[in-house]
Amino acid sequence: MASRQVCVWWTAVSVMLLVGCGSDPGAGAPATRFPTSGATASVTVHGPQPIEVQYLQKFDTDEGGPQVTRYHLITDGGTKVRLKISIYGDPEATVVGEEYLTTWDGNRVLVFSQSNEPPYTVYEAPGEHPDEVQRVMSWAGFIWSTAQSSGCTDLKTTKTIIGRTAAGYRCVEPSPEPGAPATSEVWFDQATGIMLQHPLMVAEKLVLDPAITATTFSTEPPPGARSTVVAAEHPASGKSKQAPDFTLELVKGGRIGLKDLVGQPFVLAFFPSDLAFDESGDAFPGHREALLKLQTLSDNGTKPRVLAVQEGSLGKPGYPLAVPGLTLPLAHEDTPTVNGLFALASFAFVGADSTIVASYNRVPTEQELTQSLAALR
Repeated sequence: MASRQVCVWWTAVSVMLLVGCGSDPGAGAPATRFPTSGATASVTVHGPQPIEVQYLQKFDTDEGGPQVTRYHLITDGGTKVRLKISIYGDPEATVVGEEYLTTWDGNRVLVFSQSNEPPYTVYEAPGEHPDEVQRVMSWAGFIWSTAQSSGCTDLKTTKTIIGRTAAGYRCVEPSPEPGAPATSEVWFDQATGIMLQHPLMVAEKLVLDPAITATTFSTEPPPGARSTVVAAEHPASGKSKQAPDFTLELVKGGRIGLKDLVGQPFVLAFFPSDLAFDESGDAFPGHREALLKLQTLSDNGTKPRVLAVQEGSLGKPGYPLAVPGLTLPLAHEDTPTVNGLFALASFAFVGADSTIVASYNRVPTEQELTQSLAALR
């Protein structure tokens, strides 16, 4: 996932911490503490409940230009969440430049990003990808904050925000960033305790008990949309994980799939096309070396059978994106579809009975390669 997307999301859900993230929202601003439900009788906190809320965020980037972002969220009270983030390309917030969507249905997570290829990713085991869940689940703590309020003082006044009565607090930052204000005001809906205004964002819309349908929290990509499914890396307790059915295109022509490999052990070694440019090894530390070591240990991919799977472009005619020294049989996919079925593993070792003997979501060591190959023989 793009680093900018990560920064935007975490700046939103952690705005009370105001985590700096380059030129993203909230960089250099002070942390803010929110009142607890028992902090004052002027705020009646009903706690998490079905709501639809939309926030507008404006800030000046390090480059001096304004950044405008909208966050539109629907939740059934916290167990299911749908978060849409729209980043605008103009100060008037009329032209959407980037858009992200994350949906958590309580079991799976669907992530959409215009900058990703494919744009839709389904995580079948979100517990193995906690960041994807936290980006949406943290909003409950943001909207209905239960943080300690020792640094906040009741302003004992109210104002109207989007037609609702809001109670205000002044919160002190004990260690403000250089040049940042030492205090800030935060406003909560008096009836529900929902955050309505913060120095960096203000609510534009709040609907209590919104209409929620069977598709509101759907984690199925739209029909025909380009997508990948990231399967669970670890099987249920006491069960062995079987290799999924798959089909890959061979670079020299033809296809190969699980049905062609049944009854024989094999290894899938995934690598990005950009590895061809990584001569210094800074971008993908150890990946080229691991491929070449696997090539040697498997007698050039024959004992056992090894397929190097290139993810992304193969290059242009006459200018292939080839990893120097790699002579393993080569398969290819434009997007990580098969790689997703193997839980985005870098190396997957599959036994003759199609059981996944070992898999690594990082570059394995030489010892791990040797041990995993031995387990297949």
